[in-house]
Amino acid sequence: MGLWTGGVARAAERAPVAVLWLGDAASLDEAKRVTTDLGAALAHAERARPLDSAEDRSALVEGGPASRAAALQARAESEFVQLKLADAARDYQAVEEILLTDVPIAVTQKRLAAVERNLLACYDQLGRADDAARAAERLTWTAGTHEDVRALLDRHLIDRSYQPAWPPVQVTSEPAGATVYRDLLPEGGTPIAVAGGDPAVDTLDVEMPGYRRAHQPLDHTAPAIKITLVKEDRLGALVDVLRAQAPDAPAPDVAALGRRVGAARVLVLMPDGAQQVMARWLDVRTLKWGAAPIRVDAAGAPAMDRLVAYVSPPPLHAPAAAVAAKPAEVHHKSKWGAWSKWYTWVAAGGVLALVGGLLIAEHVGSDSLKIDVSH
Repeated sequence: MGLWTGGVARAAERAPVAVLWLGDAASLDEAKRVTTDLGAALAHAERARPLDSAEDRSALVEGGPASRAAALQARAESEFVQLKLADAARDYQAVEEILLTDVPIAVTQKRLAAVERNLLACYDQLGRADDAARAAERLTWTAGTHEDVRALLDRHLIDRSYQPAWPPVQVTSEPAGATVYRDLLPEGGTPIAVAGGDPAVDTLDVEMPGYRRAHQPLDHTAPAIKITLVKEDRLGALVDVLRAQAPDAPAPDVAALGRRVGAARVLVLMPDGAQQVMARWLDVRTLKWGAAPIRVDAAGAPAMDRLVAYVSPPPLHAPAAAVAAKPAEVHHKSKWGAWSKWYTWVAAGGVLALVGGLLIAEHVGSDSLKIDVSH
């Protein structure tokens, strides 16, 4: 805080600003360029500054596992269209690993079908029969009929209906009450018994709000499995949650992220058409959005300076030079105008007395009235 000593103000500590990018995976290259330039501008600002942690600054732009999966999937799709099937299969497989192990189940259920469908096509063309069978199996875990790849499913999906039922497995968790999924389908809350599985094919997932998803192969040889859940406190994962809600990320959640990184304000940026970004900022302490959103160019010193001015707090005090100088006399205009002056009232009173005396004299005669008016 700024302090006054002998009429001279010490420089106020600059407010730390967290720059949060809420664009999609396709905009991350632009995000890195914009936030790098903006960080340099904030470093020279008078009332604001970037976060101290380079790791935190990076996570607020790059996001977490869901963002990495989206970026890899975009690259894989480009390779798939260009018929670079080996490269596409490699990147799709990396996406598959993230979706099956490191993101919330809801994200997996939403994205996995597109990944497995194209993996199945790649493996089929590359002659990788075992991998194609695995992709076909996992594709059946997702919603939809998948008629567009029916021929590939008929060719590679292994029918397991003839296999005997595996003995059940008792699943418990710490804390209790987590949701259990078998091959991505919900079974119920812990503790619960689920059908055993083939660890080469079947999977077990346990998930609870506020905790990381636990994922492992599902076996049938052990009668019980106990899962200890770990708190989800990764900054990138929190960014992924907000990014999924863009452009309407809730203020309390944005503020919680700001507190996590020690920011006074969170500047939220999103791409807005060609070479422009939309910006708005949130006050972490009050949980309220600040000034109206603005649109600026995505490059150039003037645009970065405008963003800095937009997110910077106002000066806490007037300049020291103004304080040292003798303040000018301030005349406050009264709602009564000139009638607020005491001498105006005195003079007016004298005039009224004189006029009143003359009126009285007119009725009672000049010999019966004596008037003294003094100022």
